[in-house]
Amino acid sequence: HTNNSKNDKDPSKESNPQTGGEYLFTACNGGSIRCLDSKLACSIDASGEEHEVHPSILWSVENAHSVGINKLFQLPHSSPCGPLLVTGDDAGTIRLWDAKLLCEEQDQKQSRSGSNPFDNLMKLPRGCVMSWKVNHDYITDFEVSNDGKILFATSADGTLSVFDLKFVNKKGTTRSVVLPDVNPQQQQQSNKKPTWETHGYTKSDNQEDELLSVVLIKNSQKLLVGSHQGILSIFSYNLWGDITDRFPGHPQSIDALLKIDEDTVLTGSSDGLVRAVQLMPNNFLGVLGAHDGFPVEGLAWSSGRKMLGSVSHDEYIRLWDGSFLNDDDDDDEDIGKSCETDGKGMSLEITSTGKQGVGVATEADRKNSDDEWEDMDEGDEDMDDDIDSDDSDDGAGNKSKKREKIFK
Repeated sequence: HTNNSKNDKDPSKESNPQTGGEYLFTACNGGSIRCLDSKLACSIDASGEEHEVHPSILWSVENAHSVGINKLFQLPHSSPCGPLLVTGDDAGTIRLWDAKLLCEEQDQKQSRSGSNPFDNLMKLPRGCVMSWKVNHDYITDFEVSNDGKILFATSADGTLSVFDLKFVNKKGTTRSVVLPDVNPQQQQQSNKKPTWETHGYTKSDNQEDELLSVVLIKNSQKLLVGSHQGILSIFSYNLWGDITDRFPGHPQSIDALLKIDEDTVLTGSSDGLVRAVQLMPNNFLGVLGAHDGFPVEGLAWSSGRKMLGSVSHDEYIRLWDGSFLNDDDDDDEDIGKSCETDGKGMSLEITSTGKQGVGVATEADRKNSDDEWEDMDEGDEDMDDDIDSDDSDDGAGNKSKKREKIFK
């Protein structure tokens, strides 16, 4: 994860959020997090000298979590907490980290290198300003509200967790919240549920399916969640107890979501395809590209939204031309010509060894995807039409037709 700040001396200081990339935050399955100087990390040491600590590492927390970290996220500058780091581990623990405190900790480590490593073992690591243990399986994804005040987390235990970030700096608030490790179904039946007013967080009912990805749509009025069974579930804002709509159709799990606009998203699935989907009215628009059957684990825009990247188990990072996905009514004709001449789904491939190549989604991939999509559960179509029908309008319908033309 790269930072959104641009400051040559301190990665924790806020500045222009539209620039950045000077610092790279990493998390590993050993439970550690690190901050690296991007320029130094990408440079090659021509002298061949080996360093005990690589000069690109600005700070490191080796005991950030007791188990592997599955997800790393950064809050926006608009958050009441500031641009804190958010980590979620394999046991369901979520922690917030202040980069400024971690920089100070790194300086103190150098002055007390002979201290006992077992000191403060039961305390939260320095730099951790909040810790929640309210989920009982690994954390899969994070999302934050536009104003930066609400944090959403999905988990493989089948629940959505919602956190009020204003409670983090609230006087008298505990820095560590731990729920008893009980069966989520038993907790759902319990009358002693945490409340938003008293605890600063809430959880959805168990959806009986692993929740793997999450994104806000419809001007933040809807929260879209991808699941292991290939269902796109929709929560209405402030109604976090249960979903209000669902859109089945993906043949396998939906591991990644990326918003194109308020009505359209890209999905990354375990079948290796990157699909474009419109929500409410629900419609499959087409396939952007493929990873040759390997699961797609992540999707992200480049700066300026001209390209988008996808990562997969095939050890490729593929960069797709995403310029035609941006809204620009004046360039509709140019978009059509671009799809015809450049090749729809054209991408640049970067392997783990640094080799490059060009990939394209084949017609077989598109045909197989269309066939699988048509096999969706027809029993859910009535629910899609009846629930939240008021969210569809003529503008969305015109946009859907334009999107369909693009992918066809």
